[in-house]
Amino acid sequence: MRIEVWSDFGCPFCVIGKRKLENALGKFAMRDKVEVVYRSYQLDPNAQNRTVTAEQLAREKGMTVENLKIKQAQVAEMIKREAGLNVSYDKVIIANTFDGHRLVQYAAEAGKGAELTERLIRAYLADSMNIADHKVLASIGSEAGLHEEEVAKMLASDAYKDAVKADITEAKMLNISSVPAFVFNNKYAISGAQSEEVFLNALHSVWEEENRLQSMEIKSPSEGDDSCADGTCNVMK
Repeated sequence: MRIEVWSDFGCPFCVIGKRKLENALGKFAMRDKVEVVYRSYQLDPNAQNRTVTAEQLAREKGMTVENLKIKQAQVAEMIKREAGLNVSYDKVIIANTFDGHRLVQYAAEAGKGAELTERLIRAYLADSMNIADHKVLASIGSEAGLHEEEVAKMLASDAYKDAVKADITEAKMLNISSVPAFVFNNKYAISGAQSEEVFLNALHSVWEEENRLQSMEIKSPSEGDDSCADGTCNVMK
């Protein structure tokens, strides 16, 4: 089974959805038969790398500073409760996530895409790091076992830009307009940070369907005409 996850690093619901899926997989007996692939998505492709005061952010969002701080505290508490991350929104550095997604694409070739996704989420939300800074990204890559100089060289080039853009284009083709979005076997989708139970039910349902289809293929006749006859059609091998 293959699960593709479209998400962005600074999205609180993305990290919560990630945890819910991971918890469900922990209870799924066939976990070792499931491949999870993290795909690129940008909630704000035009984001500028900056730090902002509560006053600035409140003006931009059309809120009072008091209401903004209440909302941020509520979201921080939700992330801590659901995902185990301690977030201080007054310290978060707003950053364009495009190069972070390039790093995940690069890391995926070494089997470290999921690990880098987790590290970048923590860097953005919990550690108040500027994940648009190439030095920061190279250091994070090194912590995950990638060669720091090679990561820096990749980031200085145009490598994986097309891969990130392709993921975003595919998301549009799949009518994904918000994240997180989870696509199972390129057929079934779950949108948003749903409950662990929803993910577990999806895992069981997709697994059962996948194995039912495989069983049909195994049982299909190996000899004779595979065309339709007598109102029934055999599964083509």
